[in-house]
Amino acid sequence: MDLTRLNYFLTLAQPDSLREASDILGLTPQALSKSMKVLEDEMGVSLWVRDGRKSILTDEGKVLLREAPKIIEDLKALREQLQSKKEKQVPLKIGTFEVFSTYFLSFLKTLSWDDQPLELYELLPGEIEKYLIQGDIDIGISYMPIPNPQLDFLKVTTVEMGVYTQKGAFKDIQQPKIPFVVPVMPLQGVPTKVRGLDGWPEHAYERDVVYKVTLMESALELCRQGRAAGYFPGFIVKEHNQRFKDEYQLVRRRFPGAKTSCFTDVFIIKRKSSVEDKKTKQLAKAIRTLCK
Repeated sequence: MDLTRLNYFLTLAQPDSLREASDILGLTPQALSKSMKVLEDEMGVSLWVRDGRKSILTDEGKVLLREAPKIIEDLKALREQLQSKKEKQVPLKIGTFEVFSTYFLSFLKTLSWDDQPLELYELLPGEIEKYLIQGDIDIGISYMPIPNPQLDFLKVTTVEMGVYTQKGAFKDIQQPKIPFVVPVMPLQGVPTKVRGLDGWPEHAYERDVVYKVTLMESALELCRQGRAAGYFPGFIVKEHNQRFKDEYQLVRRRFPGAKTSCFTDVFIIKRKSSVEDKKTKQLAKAIRTLCK
């Protein structure tokens, strides 16, 4: 509803004639009359009846005259509330799993987000989509998206995945016999043949699973100790190696067959109803920078 037309209506309801109201509003009588016809169409009722040369309010018009000031004030207050929410620094709520949280938080160094409140939720694939639909988070980050018609999946980059062990560990052991550490939680609902949270292509390659853990940091610790191999994104290991001494560095091992790595797409997930704003684009750029 156009507040201008309601204000026109209130002005027209006071004087004795259309011309007098037109002079007050600085409009031609024709323009004011047309505006009132649009208002009547919006209301679905007649607001005026002709009485000789005058127009008088109908009963419905009198009701609108009584309620219009409150409607105008309520709409103004609602507009101010929405604009205030838009301008206010509200927390940006991101949902992802540990791959894109613990080490990925270094993305803050690439952005001017020192004054941006941030809430980070550790969620599993499937939970990310659920929380988005419920409105509990604003953005999801995943390389194992669960399709949903209410969500948009924006591919931002491709991540290199690889098998990593402690430097010097399992020198003379072939990959099928190397002990692996994997996530405890299996995946459900992913439209691929991947079943593990680390993204290992189980349909194509077997591995000797010896350890199962809940946290990726626990998996990295087992790898640092030389007890196991893990399947991680390359950018995670790069960040890891920058923080640990040489003796705890992780190195890439040959993947089964002739490969040394695999690749998977990374997506930002958002509600179809939400606008892709500046912060979403900044986050996408940060992901691309870190995953090079």
